[in-house]
Amino acid sequence: MSKGLILCATQFEMAGFLDRCTGLVKRKTPSGLTLYSGILNHTPFDCMISGPGVFNTAHGLTVYLEHVRPKLILNTGIAGSFGSGAGYIGGGVGIGDIGIADQEQYIHTGVGCDTHLDSCLPFDLIENHPLTRRGIYPADPQLLDIYHGVLIREFSDSVARGNFITVSSITASWDHAQKIYKRFSSVMEAMEGAAAFHVAALYQVPIIEIRAASNFVGERDKARWDFSLACDRVRQICEIVVGNGFRTTGFKTKKISLR
Repeated sequence: MSKGLILCATQFEMAGFLDRCTGLVKRKTPSGLTLYSGILNHTPFDCMISGPGVFNTAHGLTVYLEHVRPKLILNTGIAGSFGSGAGYIGGGVGIGDIGIADQEQYIHTGVGCDTHLDSCLPFDLIENHPLTRRGIYPADPQLLDIYHGVLIREFSDSVARGNFITVSSITASWDHAQKIYKRFSSVMEAMEGAAAFHVAALYQVPIIEIRAASNFVGERDKARWDFSLACDRVRQICEIVVGNGFRTTGFKTKKISLR
């Protein structure tokens, strides 16, 4: 039976879901990655704890996909929200709300990518995928429609679709957060998504990214963060996706155009 993969950066984020699963088998890869295997509602799944950041994510997912081809990758975890509570122009994603990535972008990709005059790289990071010159990885629109519909039925107006950004340095001020939002119109910020999308595209495996907001981007007072609520939402996200049998569509490699 084909299984799905849950990909997450830390054990902490996955603890609530894993604690509810029985009969889990835990393994370690030669490089020290933790991999769980289990069954929930008759659906088999693996859960890879990759470690935080783009390098750990790219390594962990590559190790896994060299041996297993899942029917779907769910990239999940907690994230910072560019929400109305932070005073941004758009957003509206509150703490504990759920975001689904229409696309991922590694914002440190390009020429002069820290300036307003940046330009894309002169080469594709994935051959015949020109948007990767800007670190952009669009999600499959059919997958988005499926899981947006499923999550809306469960959580109503606490679900938002939009652009996610991947960073290697967490945004540490309101001023910087405002500049990023105005430039990328982003819904959420995390440290792994673009790497997961990149590797999934190389292996031609479908992927969806669904995260829960634990804080507003730029808010450094952790007393105002809500890890507990966000991690419980991650548990619910995993239970819903696994409970729906990692529903997916036929996946075809698409040439992504800059136009």
